[in-house]
Parts: sequence; structure tokens; C-alpha cells
Amino acid sequence: MTSSCLTEDIAVEALRNFFREKPFVFFGTGMSCALDPRFGMIALRDAIISGIESRMLNNAQKVEWASVMLCLEKGFDLENALNSVTDPGLLRAVTEITGSFIAAVDREFAYQIAQGSVRWPATRLLKKLVDTLPEGDRILHILTPNYDMLCEYACDYEDIPYTNGFAGSIERKTNWSAVDCSLRTLERVPYGKRFQRICKQKKHVRIYKVHGSLNYFFHRNAVVENNAWMWDPPDFAPRVMITPGISKYQTLQSYRQELLQSADAAINNASHFLFLGYGFNDSHLEEYIKRKLVTQSCHGLIVTRDLNPRIQALLDQSDNLWLVCRSEGGATEGTSVSNKQYNGSWVLPDAQLWDIGEFTERILGG
Repeated sequence: MTSSCLTEDIAVEALRNFFREKPFVFFGTGMSCALDPRFGMIALRDAIISGIESRMLNNAQKVEWASVMLCLEKGFDLENALNSVTDPGLLRAVTEITGSFIAAVDREFAYQIAQGSVRWPATRLLKKLVDTLPEGDRILHILTPNYDMLCEYACDYEDIPYTNGFAGSIERKTNWSAVDCSLRTLERVPYGKRFQRICKQKKHVRIYKVHGSLNYFFHRNAVVENNAWMWDPPDFAPRVMITPGISKYQTLQSYRQELLQSADAAINNASHFLFLGYGFNDSHLEEYIKRKLVTQSCHGLIVTRDLNPRIQALLDQSDNLWLVCRSEGGATEGTSVSNKQYNGSWVLPDAQLWDIGEFTERILGG
């Protein structure tokens, strides 16, 4: 660690310099909760409890659910409390309740974003990142564990091309080759004293929804994407959503090709990582993050409202990781900016740079 203190000039220059390279973007529930706290784990926990208690459970399921409730009463979070659930029927019920609850909230914002009355918090940053993609690398990679479709709605509203790797008609299946072809266009470029047309990739976003999505289903022995079903799914096609609990690791292996395989390759090729509203509570993603930030000393930036022990531990271990979060104490919700290479933090008592909209305006200029 250097002996120098972190000043405003150093911090602002470092944050701006970070964006000179294209980042791989992770975003978590904080980007959804900024619109509505119902997207968060507390609201989901209450919905699952209410939904399970209204169902008829067999004796084995009652025993497992009693263990979940005991854990919650002891202060465990939902992720750890659901570790005791292994019964297939109970797991299916948790998935159904989760899907129905998130879908109801998602539907409200689908219409509001489409009308322009509400804006997803990261929209301006996302558009800026896509618009400034280098000519030789026209893909912005984004990974999220969120089930909702807020990012997709925002892309549509801003005319940002995006894909999640699915191609086809009503029921789409994973086909990255077809997607790649569909996102190419003929462009007129100078060639000596004349012009010629060449096929170039459009600037676009690739979204990896590693825990599934409201519009992912398992139908006819395949994972499919079907937007027509996401708010009112049929009984014959279960949702592909990796819900909290230890069982999600087994489920993830079942859907590895559709949910994780392409994300693996993209993460391995990246050297800059931007984390937005991301709590670092997904242990199966932790291996990727630690390998890149800690072992390989890749550059990283976390912009989130609340600091937690997992973020602090990662910050302490990473040579090139910056953190922008809410400052503790004081009369207002100010901002704290920190990096292990400097003593102390740069504190802005009257600014909320952890709000990605304000961060974009102040650091990136719009």
C-alpha cells in the first residue's frame, strides 16, 4: 500500500481512466431495487413464505420447510435458509412462487419503461458504453443473476441491439451462430478513392442470465425462450429459474450449456470488470471474480449503495479494485470512494455517486 492519501483528483482520474477500456459488466438486484424494493430478497422472502404456507405440503416437505423457517427466525438470509430444501416438489413450488411474484412486478415496469415514464437506472451508462465500443470489438458483455427483464426493456427503448443467445421464432433456442449472423450489417467504408461495402458486426449487448429469466422455460427437452409465457406460464413448461439454496448448483449443471457456457468464455477473455448494484453473494460466481480480480490483478470497479463484508474482503485482496458506495455516518447519504493502494477514502458528503445515474453524469459526463 502506498503512503499517499486518496484525493478527489486521484479518484476522479482513476474512475474515468477505468472506462478507457471496455468493461465486462455484472449487475445485481441493486439495479432493480433502485426502481422498486419488491425486486429485492426481503420482498421475495416474504412472498415465498406466504406462498408456501398457502399450499398443501406432505410430511417430508413440512419438515424441510420448518427447517427453513427456523433458519429465517435465527437471522439467516433467504439463500442460506433455503439450503435445507431438497424435496423436488417443494423446490418446484419455490420456483413457481418466485416466478409469479417477480413477473407481477416486472409487468408493471415493462409498460412504464415502454411509455418512457420510468427509466432503468443504468440506461444512460449502458448506452454510453455501447456507443463508445471500439470498432474492432463491438460487443458489450453483461452478466446478471436477475430474473427480471428490466435491462432488456431499457435496451429496446433506447434502440440498443441485444441478444441472450437464443434464436428462432416464438420458441427460441440457444444458437449463437444464428445470433451472430443476425447482428451483422453491410457498411459503406472508404476504399482508395472509392467506397466498398463490408459486413460488420453491429454494436450490441450480449446478456448472460446465469440464474435464468422470466422468459426461460423447459419445453420438449430443451431450454427455450418464450416471451408470450413469461407473465402467465403454462403448466406443461416449468420455468428455468435458479432459485436460492444449495440445490441451485445441481440445477445449474443441468442448464450449463444454455446459462453458463458462453459466459465462461467471455469472462475468461475480459480484463476489466464493472459491478453495478451487485452484492457478491453468489458463491458459484465467486470463483470467476476472485480469479480475475485477486489472482490475475485485473481492473475492477464496484458501484453499489451498501458495503458488505464480502465486498470489503474482495477490496482488501485486490490490487486494482475501486469501490464507490454510500458513506457510513453523517447527516446525509454521501459517497465513499476507496482503493487498497491508498490510505483512507475520498468522501463526498453531499453526493450520491453510488446512484449509477449520478455517477454517469458526474464521472462520465451524461
